[in-house]
Amino acid sequence: MIRHFCASAFVIDPITKKILLIKHRKNRRWTQPGGHIEGNETPEEAAVREVYEETGLRVRLLGERFPREEDFIRPLGIQKNRRTTSDGETHMHIDIIYAAVPNDTSDFILNKEESDDIGWFSREELEDIDCFPDIKITMDYILKNIIR
Repeated sequence: MIRHFCASAFVIDPITKKILLIKHRKNRRWTQPGGHIEGNETPEEAAVREVYEETGLRVRLLGERFPREEDFIRPLGIQKNRRTTSDGETHMHIDIIYAAVPNDTSDFILNKEESDDIGWFSREELEDIDCFPDIKITMDYILKNIIR
């Protein structure tokens, strides 16, 4: 099995309490922005870069630095996502996920090479779109524990 390390960010607008999602070009589902961690990049850098590349937004990751202030931000979690390619090869994406907020109120920009659509969604609106169950679970967690 081939393993890839990835990083992504659940970007929540702290005022509207909406989440920014992209409609992924390959799997055709709404998901958080993210992607592969590059060679000389930290997971934090990858998450911030991927959000910018996919949405045009600059974000700030949320979370504590533990055990020391100069350490990395503790991620929300590490997801294990499996998929099988058309040639039958199994890939595992090990996705280090973060909570984030936009740095400003700039509008997003759709990256048509990677996504078919982009938008802000309330928690209630997630029930009406095709997204993975973990999007709802993670948004609930962020709204209850991080952004109130």
